[in-house]
Amino acid sequence: MRRLLVLLATLLLCATPATAATRSAAPLGGGSHLYSVAGTRGCTAGFAALGSSGSWYLIANQGCGSTGTTVYSGNGVLVGTITAGQTTSGAAVVLVTNHTDWTLVGWVGGGVTLTGSTQAPVGASVCLIGTATGYHCGTIQARNVTVSFPTGVLTGLTRTNVCVEPGDTAVSFVSGSQAQGVLVGGSGNCTSGGTSFFAPLNPIFAQYGLTLKV
Repeated sequence: MRRLLVLLATLLLCATPATAATRSAAPLGGGSHLYSVAGTRGCTAGFAALGSSGSWYLIANQGCGSTGTTVYSGNGVLVGTITAGQTTSGAAVVLVTNHTDWTLVGWVGGGVTLTGSTQAPVGASVCLIGTATGYHCGTIQARNVTVSFPTGVLTGLTRTNVCVEPGDTAVSFVSGSQAQGVLVGGSGNCTSGGTSFFAPLNPIFAQYGLTLKV
């Protein structure tokens, strides 16, 4: 009888982990979609960043909302709060406050590994990781450009000949393994050619005391 009780206790202990399994944290970084109202598309994260104290951030394109807006994932899981709704170059800075359901990752779109954010010069190759057009490349044509969009004037932009298409919700520009910036606008298409503009990362990092998550 005593041996039977010991055996039953052992079986109960072995079964406990299966009933108390914890949910794994999901990756959060470049390519993650953010919503200011659960279920309503707002903006897309281009890159992950770290604050000086180790706090987590996302650099996104405009559209999620104004400063102070709470943002969520597509299934309504809390991500964090917008600390800058739109920089002068059109990017948004999101403070990630939920460290339980997410793990911050340094790659973009699940496949491109980053090693830094060294600014590529005019004439260098630059590539956009787009959801509609995939990974496609062009050339940096100019820096520190001012552009008037229907939503307002943006300054400090970088102009490229990388084409964009409707549905390109991913916004990450890279040059090799170096993060460059987030897409804020463009014209044309990938059939006839086009122009795109991105907000460069390093000025944003300098303004908000951030570094790229790698």
